[in-house]
Amino acid sequence: MTLKTNIRFLSFTLLLLLTLSSGCGIYSFTGTTLSPDIKTISIQNIENSTGEGPSNLTQVVTNNLKDYYRRNTNLAIVQGEGDLQLAGQIVSFTYSPAAIQREGQQDIASLNRLTLGVQIRFANVKQPEKDFERTFTISQDFPQNVDVTQLSTAQIEQLSEQLVVDVFNKTVADW
Repeated sequence: MTLKTNIRFLSFTLLLLLTLSSGCGIYSFTGTTLSPDIKTISIQNIENSTGEGPSNLTQVVTNNLKDYYRRNTNLAIVQGEGDLQLAGQIVSFTYSPAAIQREGQQDIASLNRLTLGVQIRFANVKQPEKDFERTFTISQDFPQNVDVTQLSTAQIEQLSEQLVVDVFNKTVADW
């Protein structure tokens, strides 16, 4: 093939891809399957009903949700009733042994598991059949010498990040 033929082929392929991707109006490259008439989302504070975890856990989870939707959709985040509505609460923040090893006559946890669970209520005003209420959980293992009460905000944010991705995928990517 000549250079001229290659350029024509690439131009045609690019034009075809652009036409196909813009024709539907529902799918985007971020994986969302939002109807074009959905413009806003409201995300209420995700309250901590467990009383466990760091004092800023509510703020970290809520801000991570808002930031993720802001980065990955064109939805405007509104205070009131959005076309999509997220609300919920933290229902678990537990620290338990994940791996036990025997040292002498004693069983000792060599790994401890931190589990964060958030119950989410999702409403889609335009498509109520997509409404749901579900609990999402994520766990992370830590060495025995790590004190869960001393986890940094960055570590809590990292833990909640996968949880946020799971909520996002269920609400706007239909996964």
